[in-house]
Amino acid sequence: MTLFRQLMMTIIAIFSLMLAVVMGINFNTTKGYLVGQLESTTQDSATSLSMSVSDFMALEDYVSVESSINAVFDSGYFSEVRIHVYNNDESIVRSNETKIDGVPNWFIDLIDFKVPVAKAVISNGWSELGQVYITGSAGYGYNQLWLASRDLLVSFFVIGLITLILGSIALRYLFRPLAELEKQAEAIQQRRFIKVIDVPKTRELKSVVLSMNRMVEKLKKEFAAEVETAQWLQAKAFKDPVSGLGNRHFFENQMKSHFSERERGIDGLALVSLTDLAKLNNERGYESADMFIQSAADILAKKISYISSYTTLARLSGADFVLLIPNFDHAQLKQVVEDVMVELMELNIASISYSDAVANIGAVTIDGSVERSSAMSQADAALREAKREGYNTSKVYDLNTGQSMAISRSSWKEILESAIQHRSFKLKKQKVVTIDESPITLHEEVFMGLEHAGKIYHAGYFIGLAEQFDLGSQIDQVIISRVIEYIKSKKLEVPLTVNLSASSYAKPAFIEWLNKTLNHLEAGVKSKLMFEISEQSVLLDEQQASSLAQMLKTQHVLFGIDNVGKQFSAFQYLQNLMPDYVKVDSSYTRMAAGKESESFFMHTLCKMFNSLNIEVIATGVENEKQLVALKRFDLAGGQGFIVGRAKDM
Repeated sequence: MTLFRQLMMTIIAIFSLMLAVVMGINFNTTKGYLVGQLESTTQDSATSLSMSVSDFMALEDYVSVESSINAVFDSGYFSEVRIHVYNNDESIVRSNETKIDGVPNWFIDLIDFKVPVAKAVISNGWSELGQVYITGSAGYGYNQLWLASRDLLVSFFVIGLITLILGSIALRYLFRPLAELEKQAEAIQQRRFIKVIDVPKTRELKSVVLSMNRMVEKLKKEFAAEVETAQWLQAKAFKDPVSGLGNRHFFENQMKSHFSERERGIDGLALVSLTDLAKLNNERGYESADMFIQSAADILAKKISYISSYTTLARLSGADFVLLIPNFDHAQLKQVVEDVMVELMELNIASISYSDAVANIGAVTIDGSVERSSAMSQADAALREAKREGYNTSKVYDLNTGQSMAISRSSWKEILESAIQHRSFKLKKQKVVTIDESPITLHEEVFMGLEHAGKIYHAGYFIGLAEQFDLGSQIDQVIISRVIEYIKSKKLEVPLTVNLSASSYAKPAFIEWLNKTLNHLEAGVKSKLMFEISEQSVLLDEQQASSLAQMLKTQHVLFGIDNVGKQFSAFQYLQNLMPDYVKVDSSYTRMAAGKESESFFMHTLCKMFNSLNIEVIATGVENEKQLVALKRFDLAGGQGFIVGRAKDM
């Protein structure tokens, strides 16, 4: 119970106690007054009646006596008037049943109102002729008590209601600093370091607020230091200092990770070699050579930013760059190579290159059957062929001879549109488990595929084309709907995780659709549904990712970020999105099980993420050696073929 409610209940209790005490005092006072007043009235009437009938009694004129009794009784304050005559030992009585109008029966039953009985002796001279008995009427007393109690209760209720309203407003105003402190504490728990700007004037609250602000500042600095350390280590090990791109070590780790995936689509691999870099360095100095390298790197980085967020770009050596684009067909690769060559040639116009000869490019498209060494050999062969043809030339080889290349782009569009219409995607799920002796399944990630002409194509074959055809959001809607139906039809023990493409949640209409869909789900179904987005897509549009994250948090649906650490990123986006978990790129899994000098990357990432209360999951766990090595780190779980293969849903 909140402090506000406790104080309000205390005020109500005190006010109720006051009401009860005041009501009791007022009731007893009023009752005593009414009883005393009725006793006085009754006694006065009895005395007056005895005096007025004494002469009639002496003459034995009992008709006149009865008339006098009627006159007194008709005043309405008495329930019975009786005169006892000593002469004949009889009584002259006038009485009536007491009727109490306008007073509830429960009140009459609850109140014991003692009716007074007055007496007076009728005498004439020294002779006593009889005695008067007058009994008061309780109706008047009950009526007056009820009116007084009701009016007092209504007055107290109105005053109490006004007091509560004004007190509530006053308490809310006084509690504003506490509400801000509560928000600040919740934000700290979520590792969002906010400070209270409006410092209260109350001494105690002011001291608490200032202390909290100091703690927030300290935690913010500590987290910033951890992020800076992680970025520095990442850049030191994987970043080329001149071009700002990944170095050879970075590219080799990414290639190993990419080619270790069992389900790969059609990829593009390109080598870019700058011409006469050594001459430029010798004749014009290293600054000119560095500018040439940086300008070429900027062109390549800018170009791939428009292609795909999953692209790997690195500088292999002094004059050589390498480019790996997943889910990219031959025609697209050829167009990109031509565009890059045109832009590189403009470096000569700006007098950045040594001469008209700027660069050569060799590229190749590969499918899932091609090994890593073969792919690099073919790309190198294409580069050598381009150099033989002369400067500023390019060569793009096509190594894809499988059935996948028999399907044209237009055919793929028809296939995908048909699959969306008929909801015919094949779904599989792969479990994520804890890394310990008795692994527990945390959740299961959903993967999709597509069957055509008797062959199953995994998402890597067509997801890139789906993005180009603007079909990504429609595919995601189909997958989400089917997963929800699956959850409703099965009694699942763990949640299912759906990957969302960047093109989907970049559309406000898709987020609105997902929000409405989740609103219509029961809590039990919603608890078995989770979502993932890639770090690359977050870096492209953090604002849209934030909108998605806020919506999912409002719906109390868990979500995570995949491929974390694949890019050279500033991890500050984590404070904004605050995912429930992250899946570290598989290249870090390989390093964790490799050289001791490289395993600290996983340790650094785990330390940073855990400081934000974000669970860390290792991906690409393919063998027992990696599984054993990962147990040294503070990981929530792992995913890979060694812990569980994908199974049909």
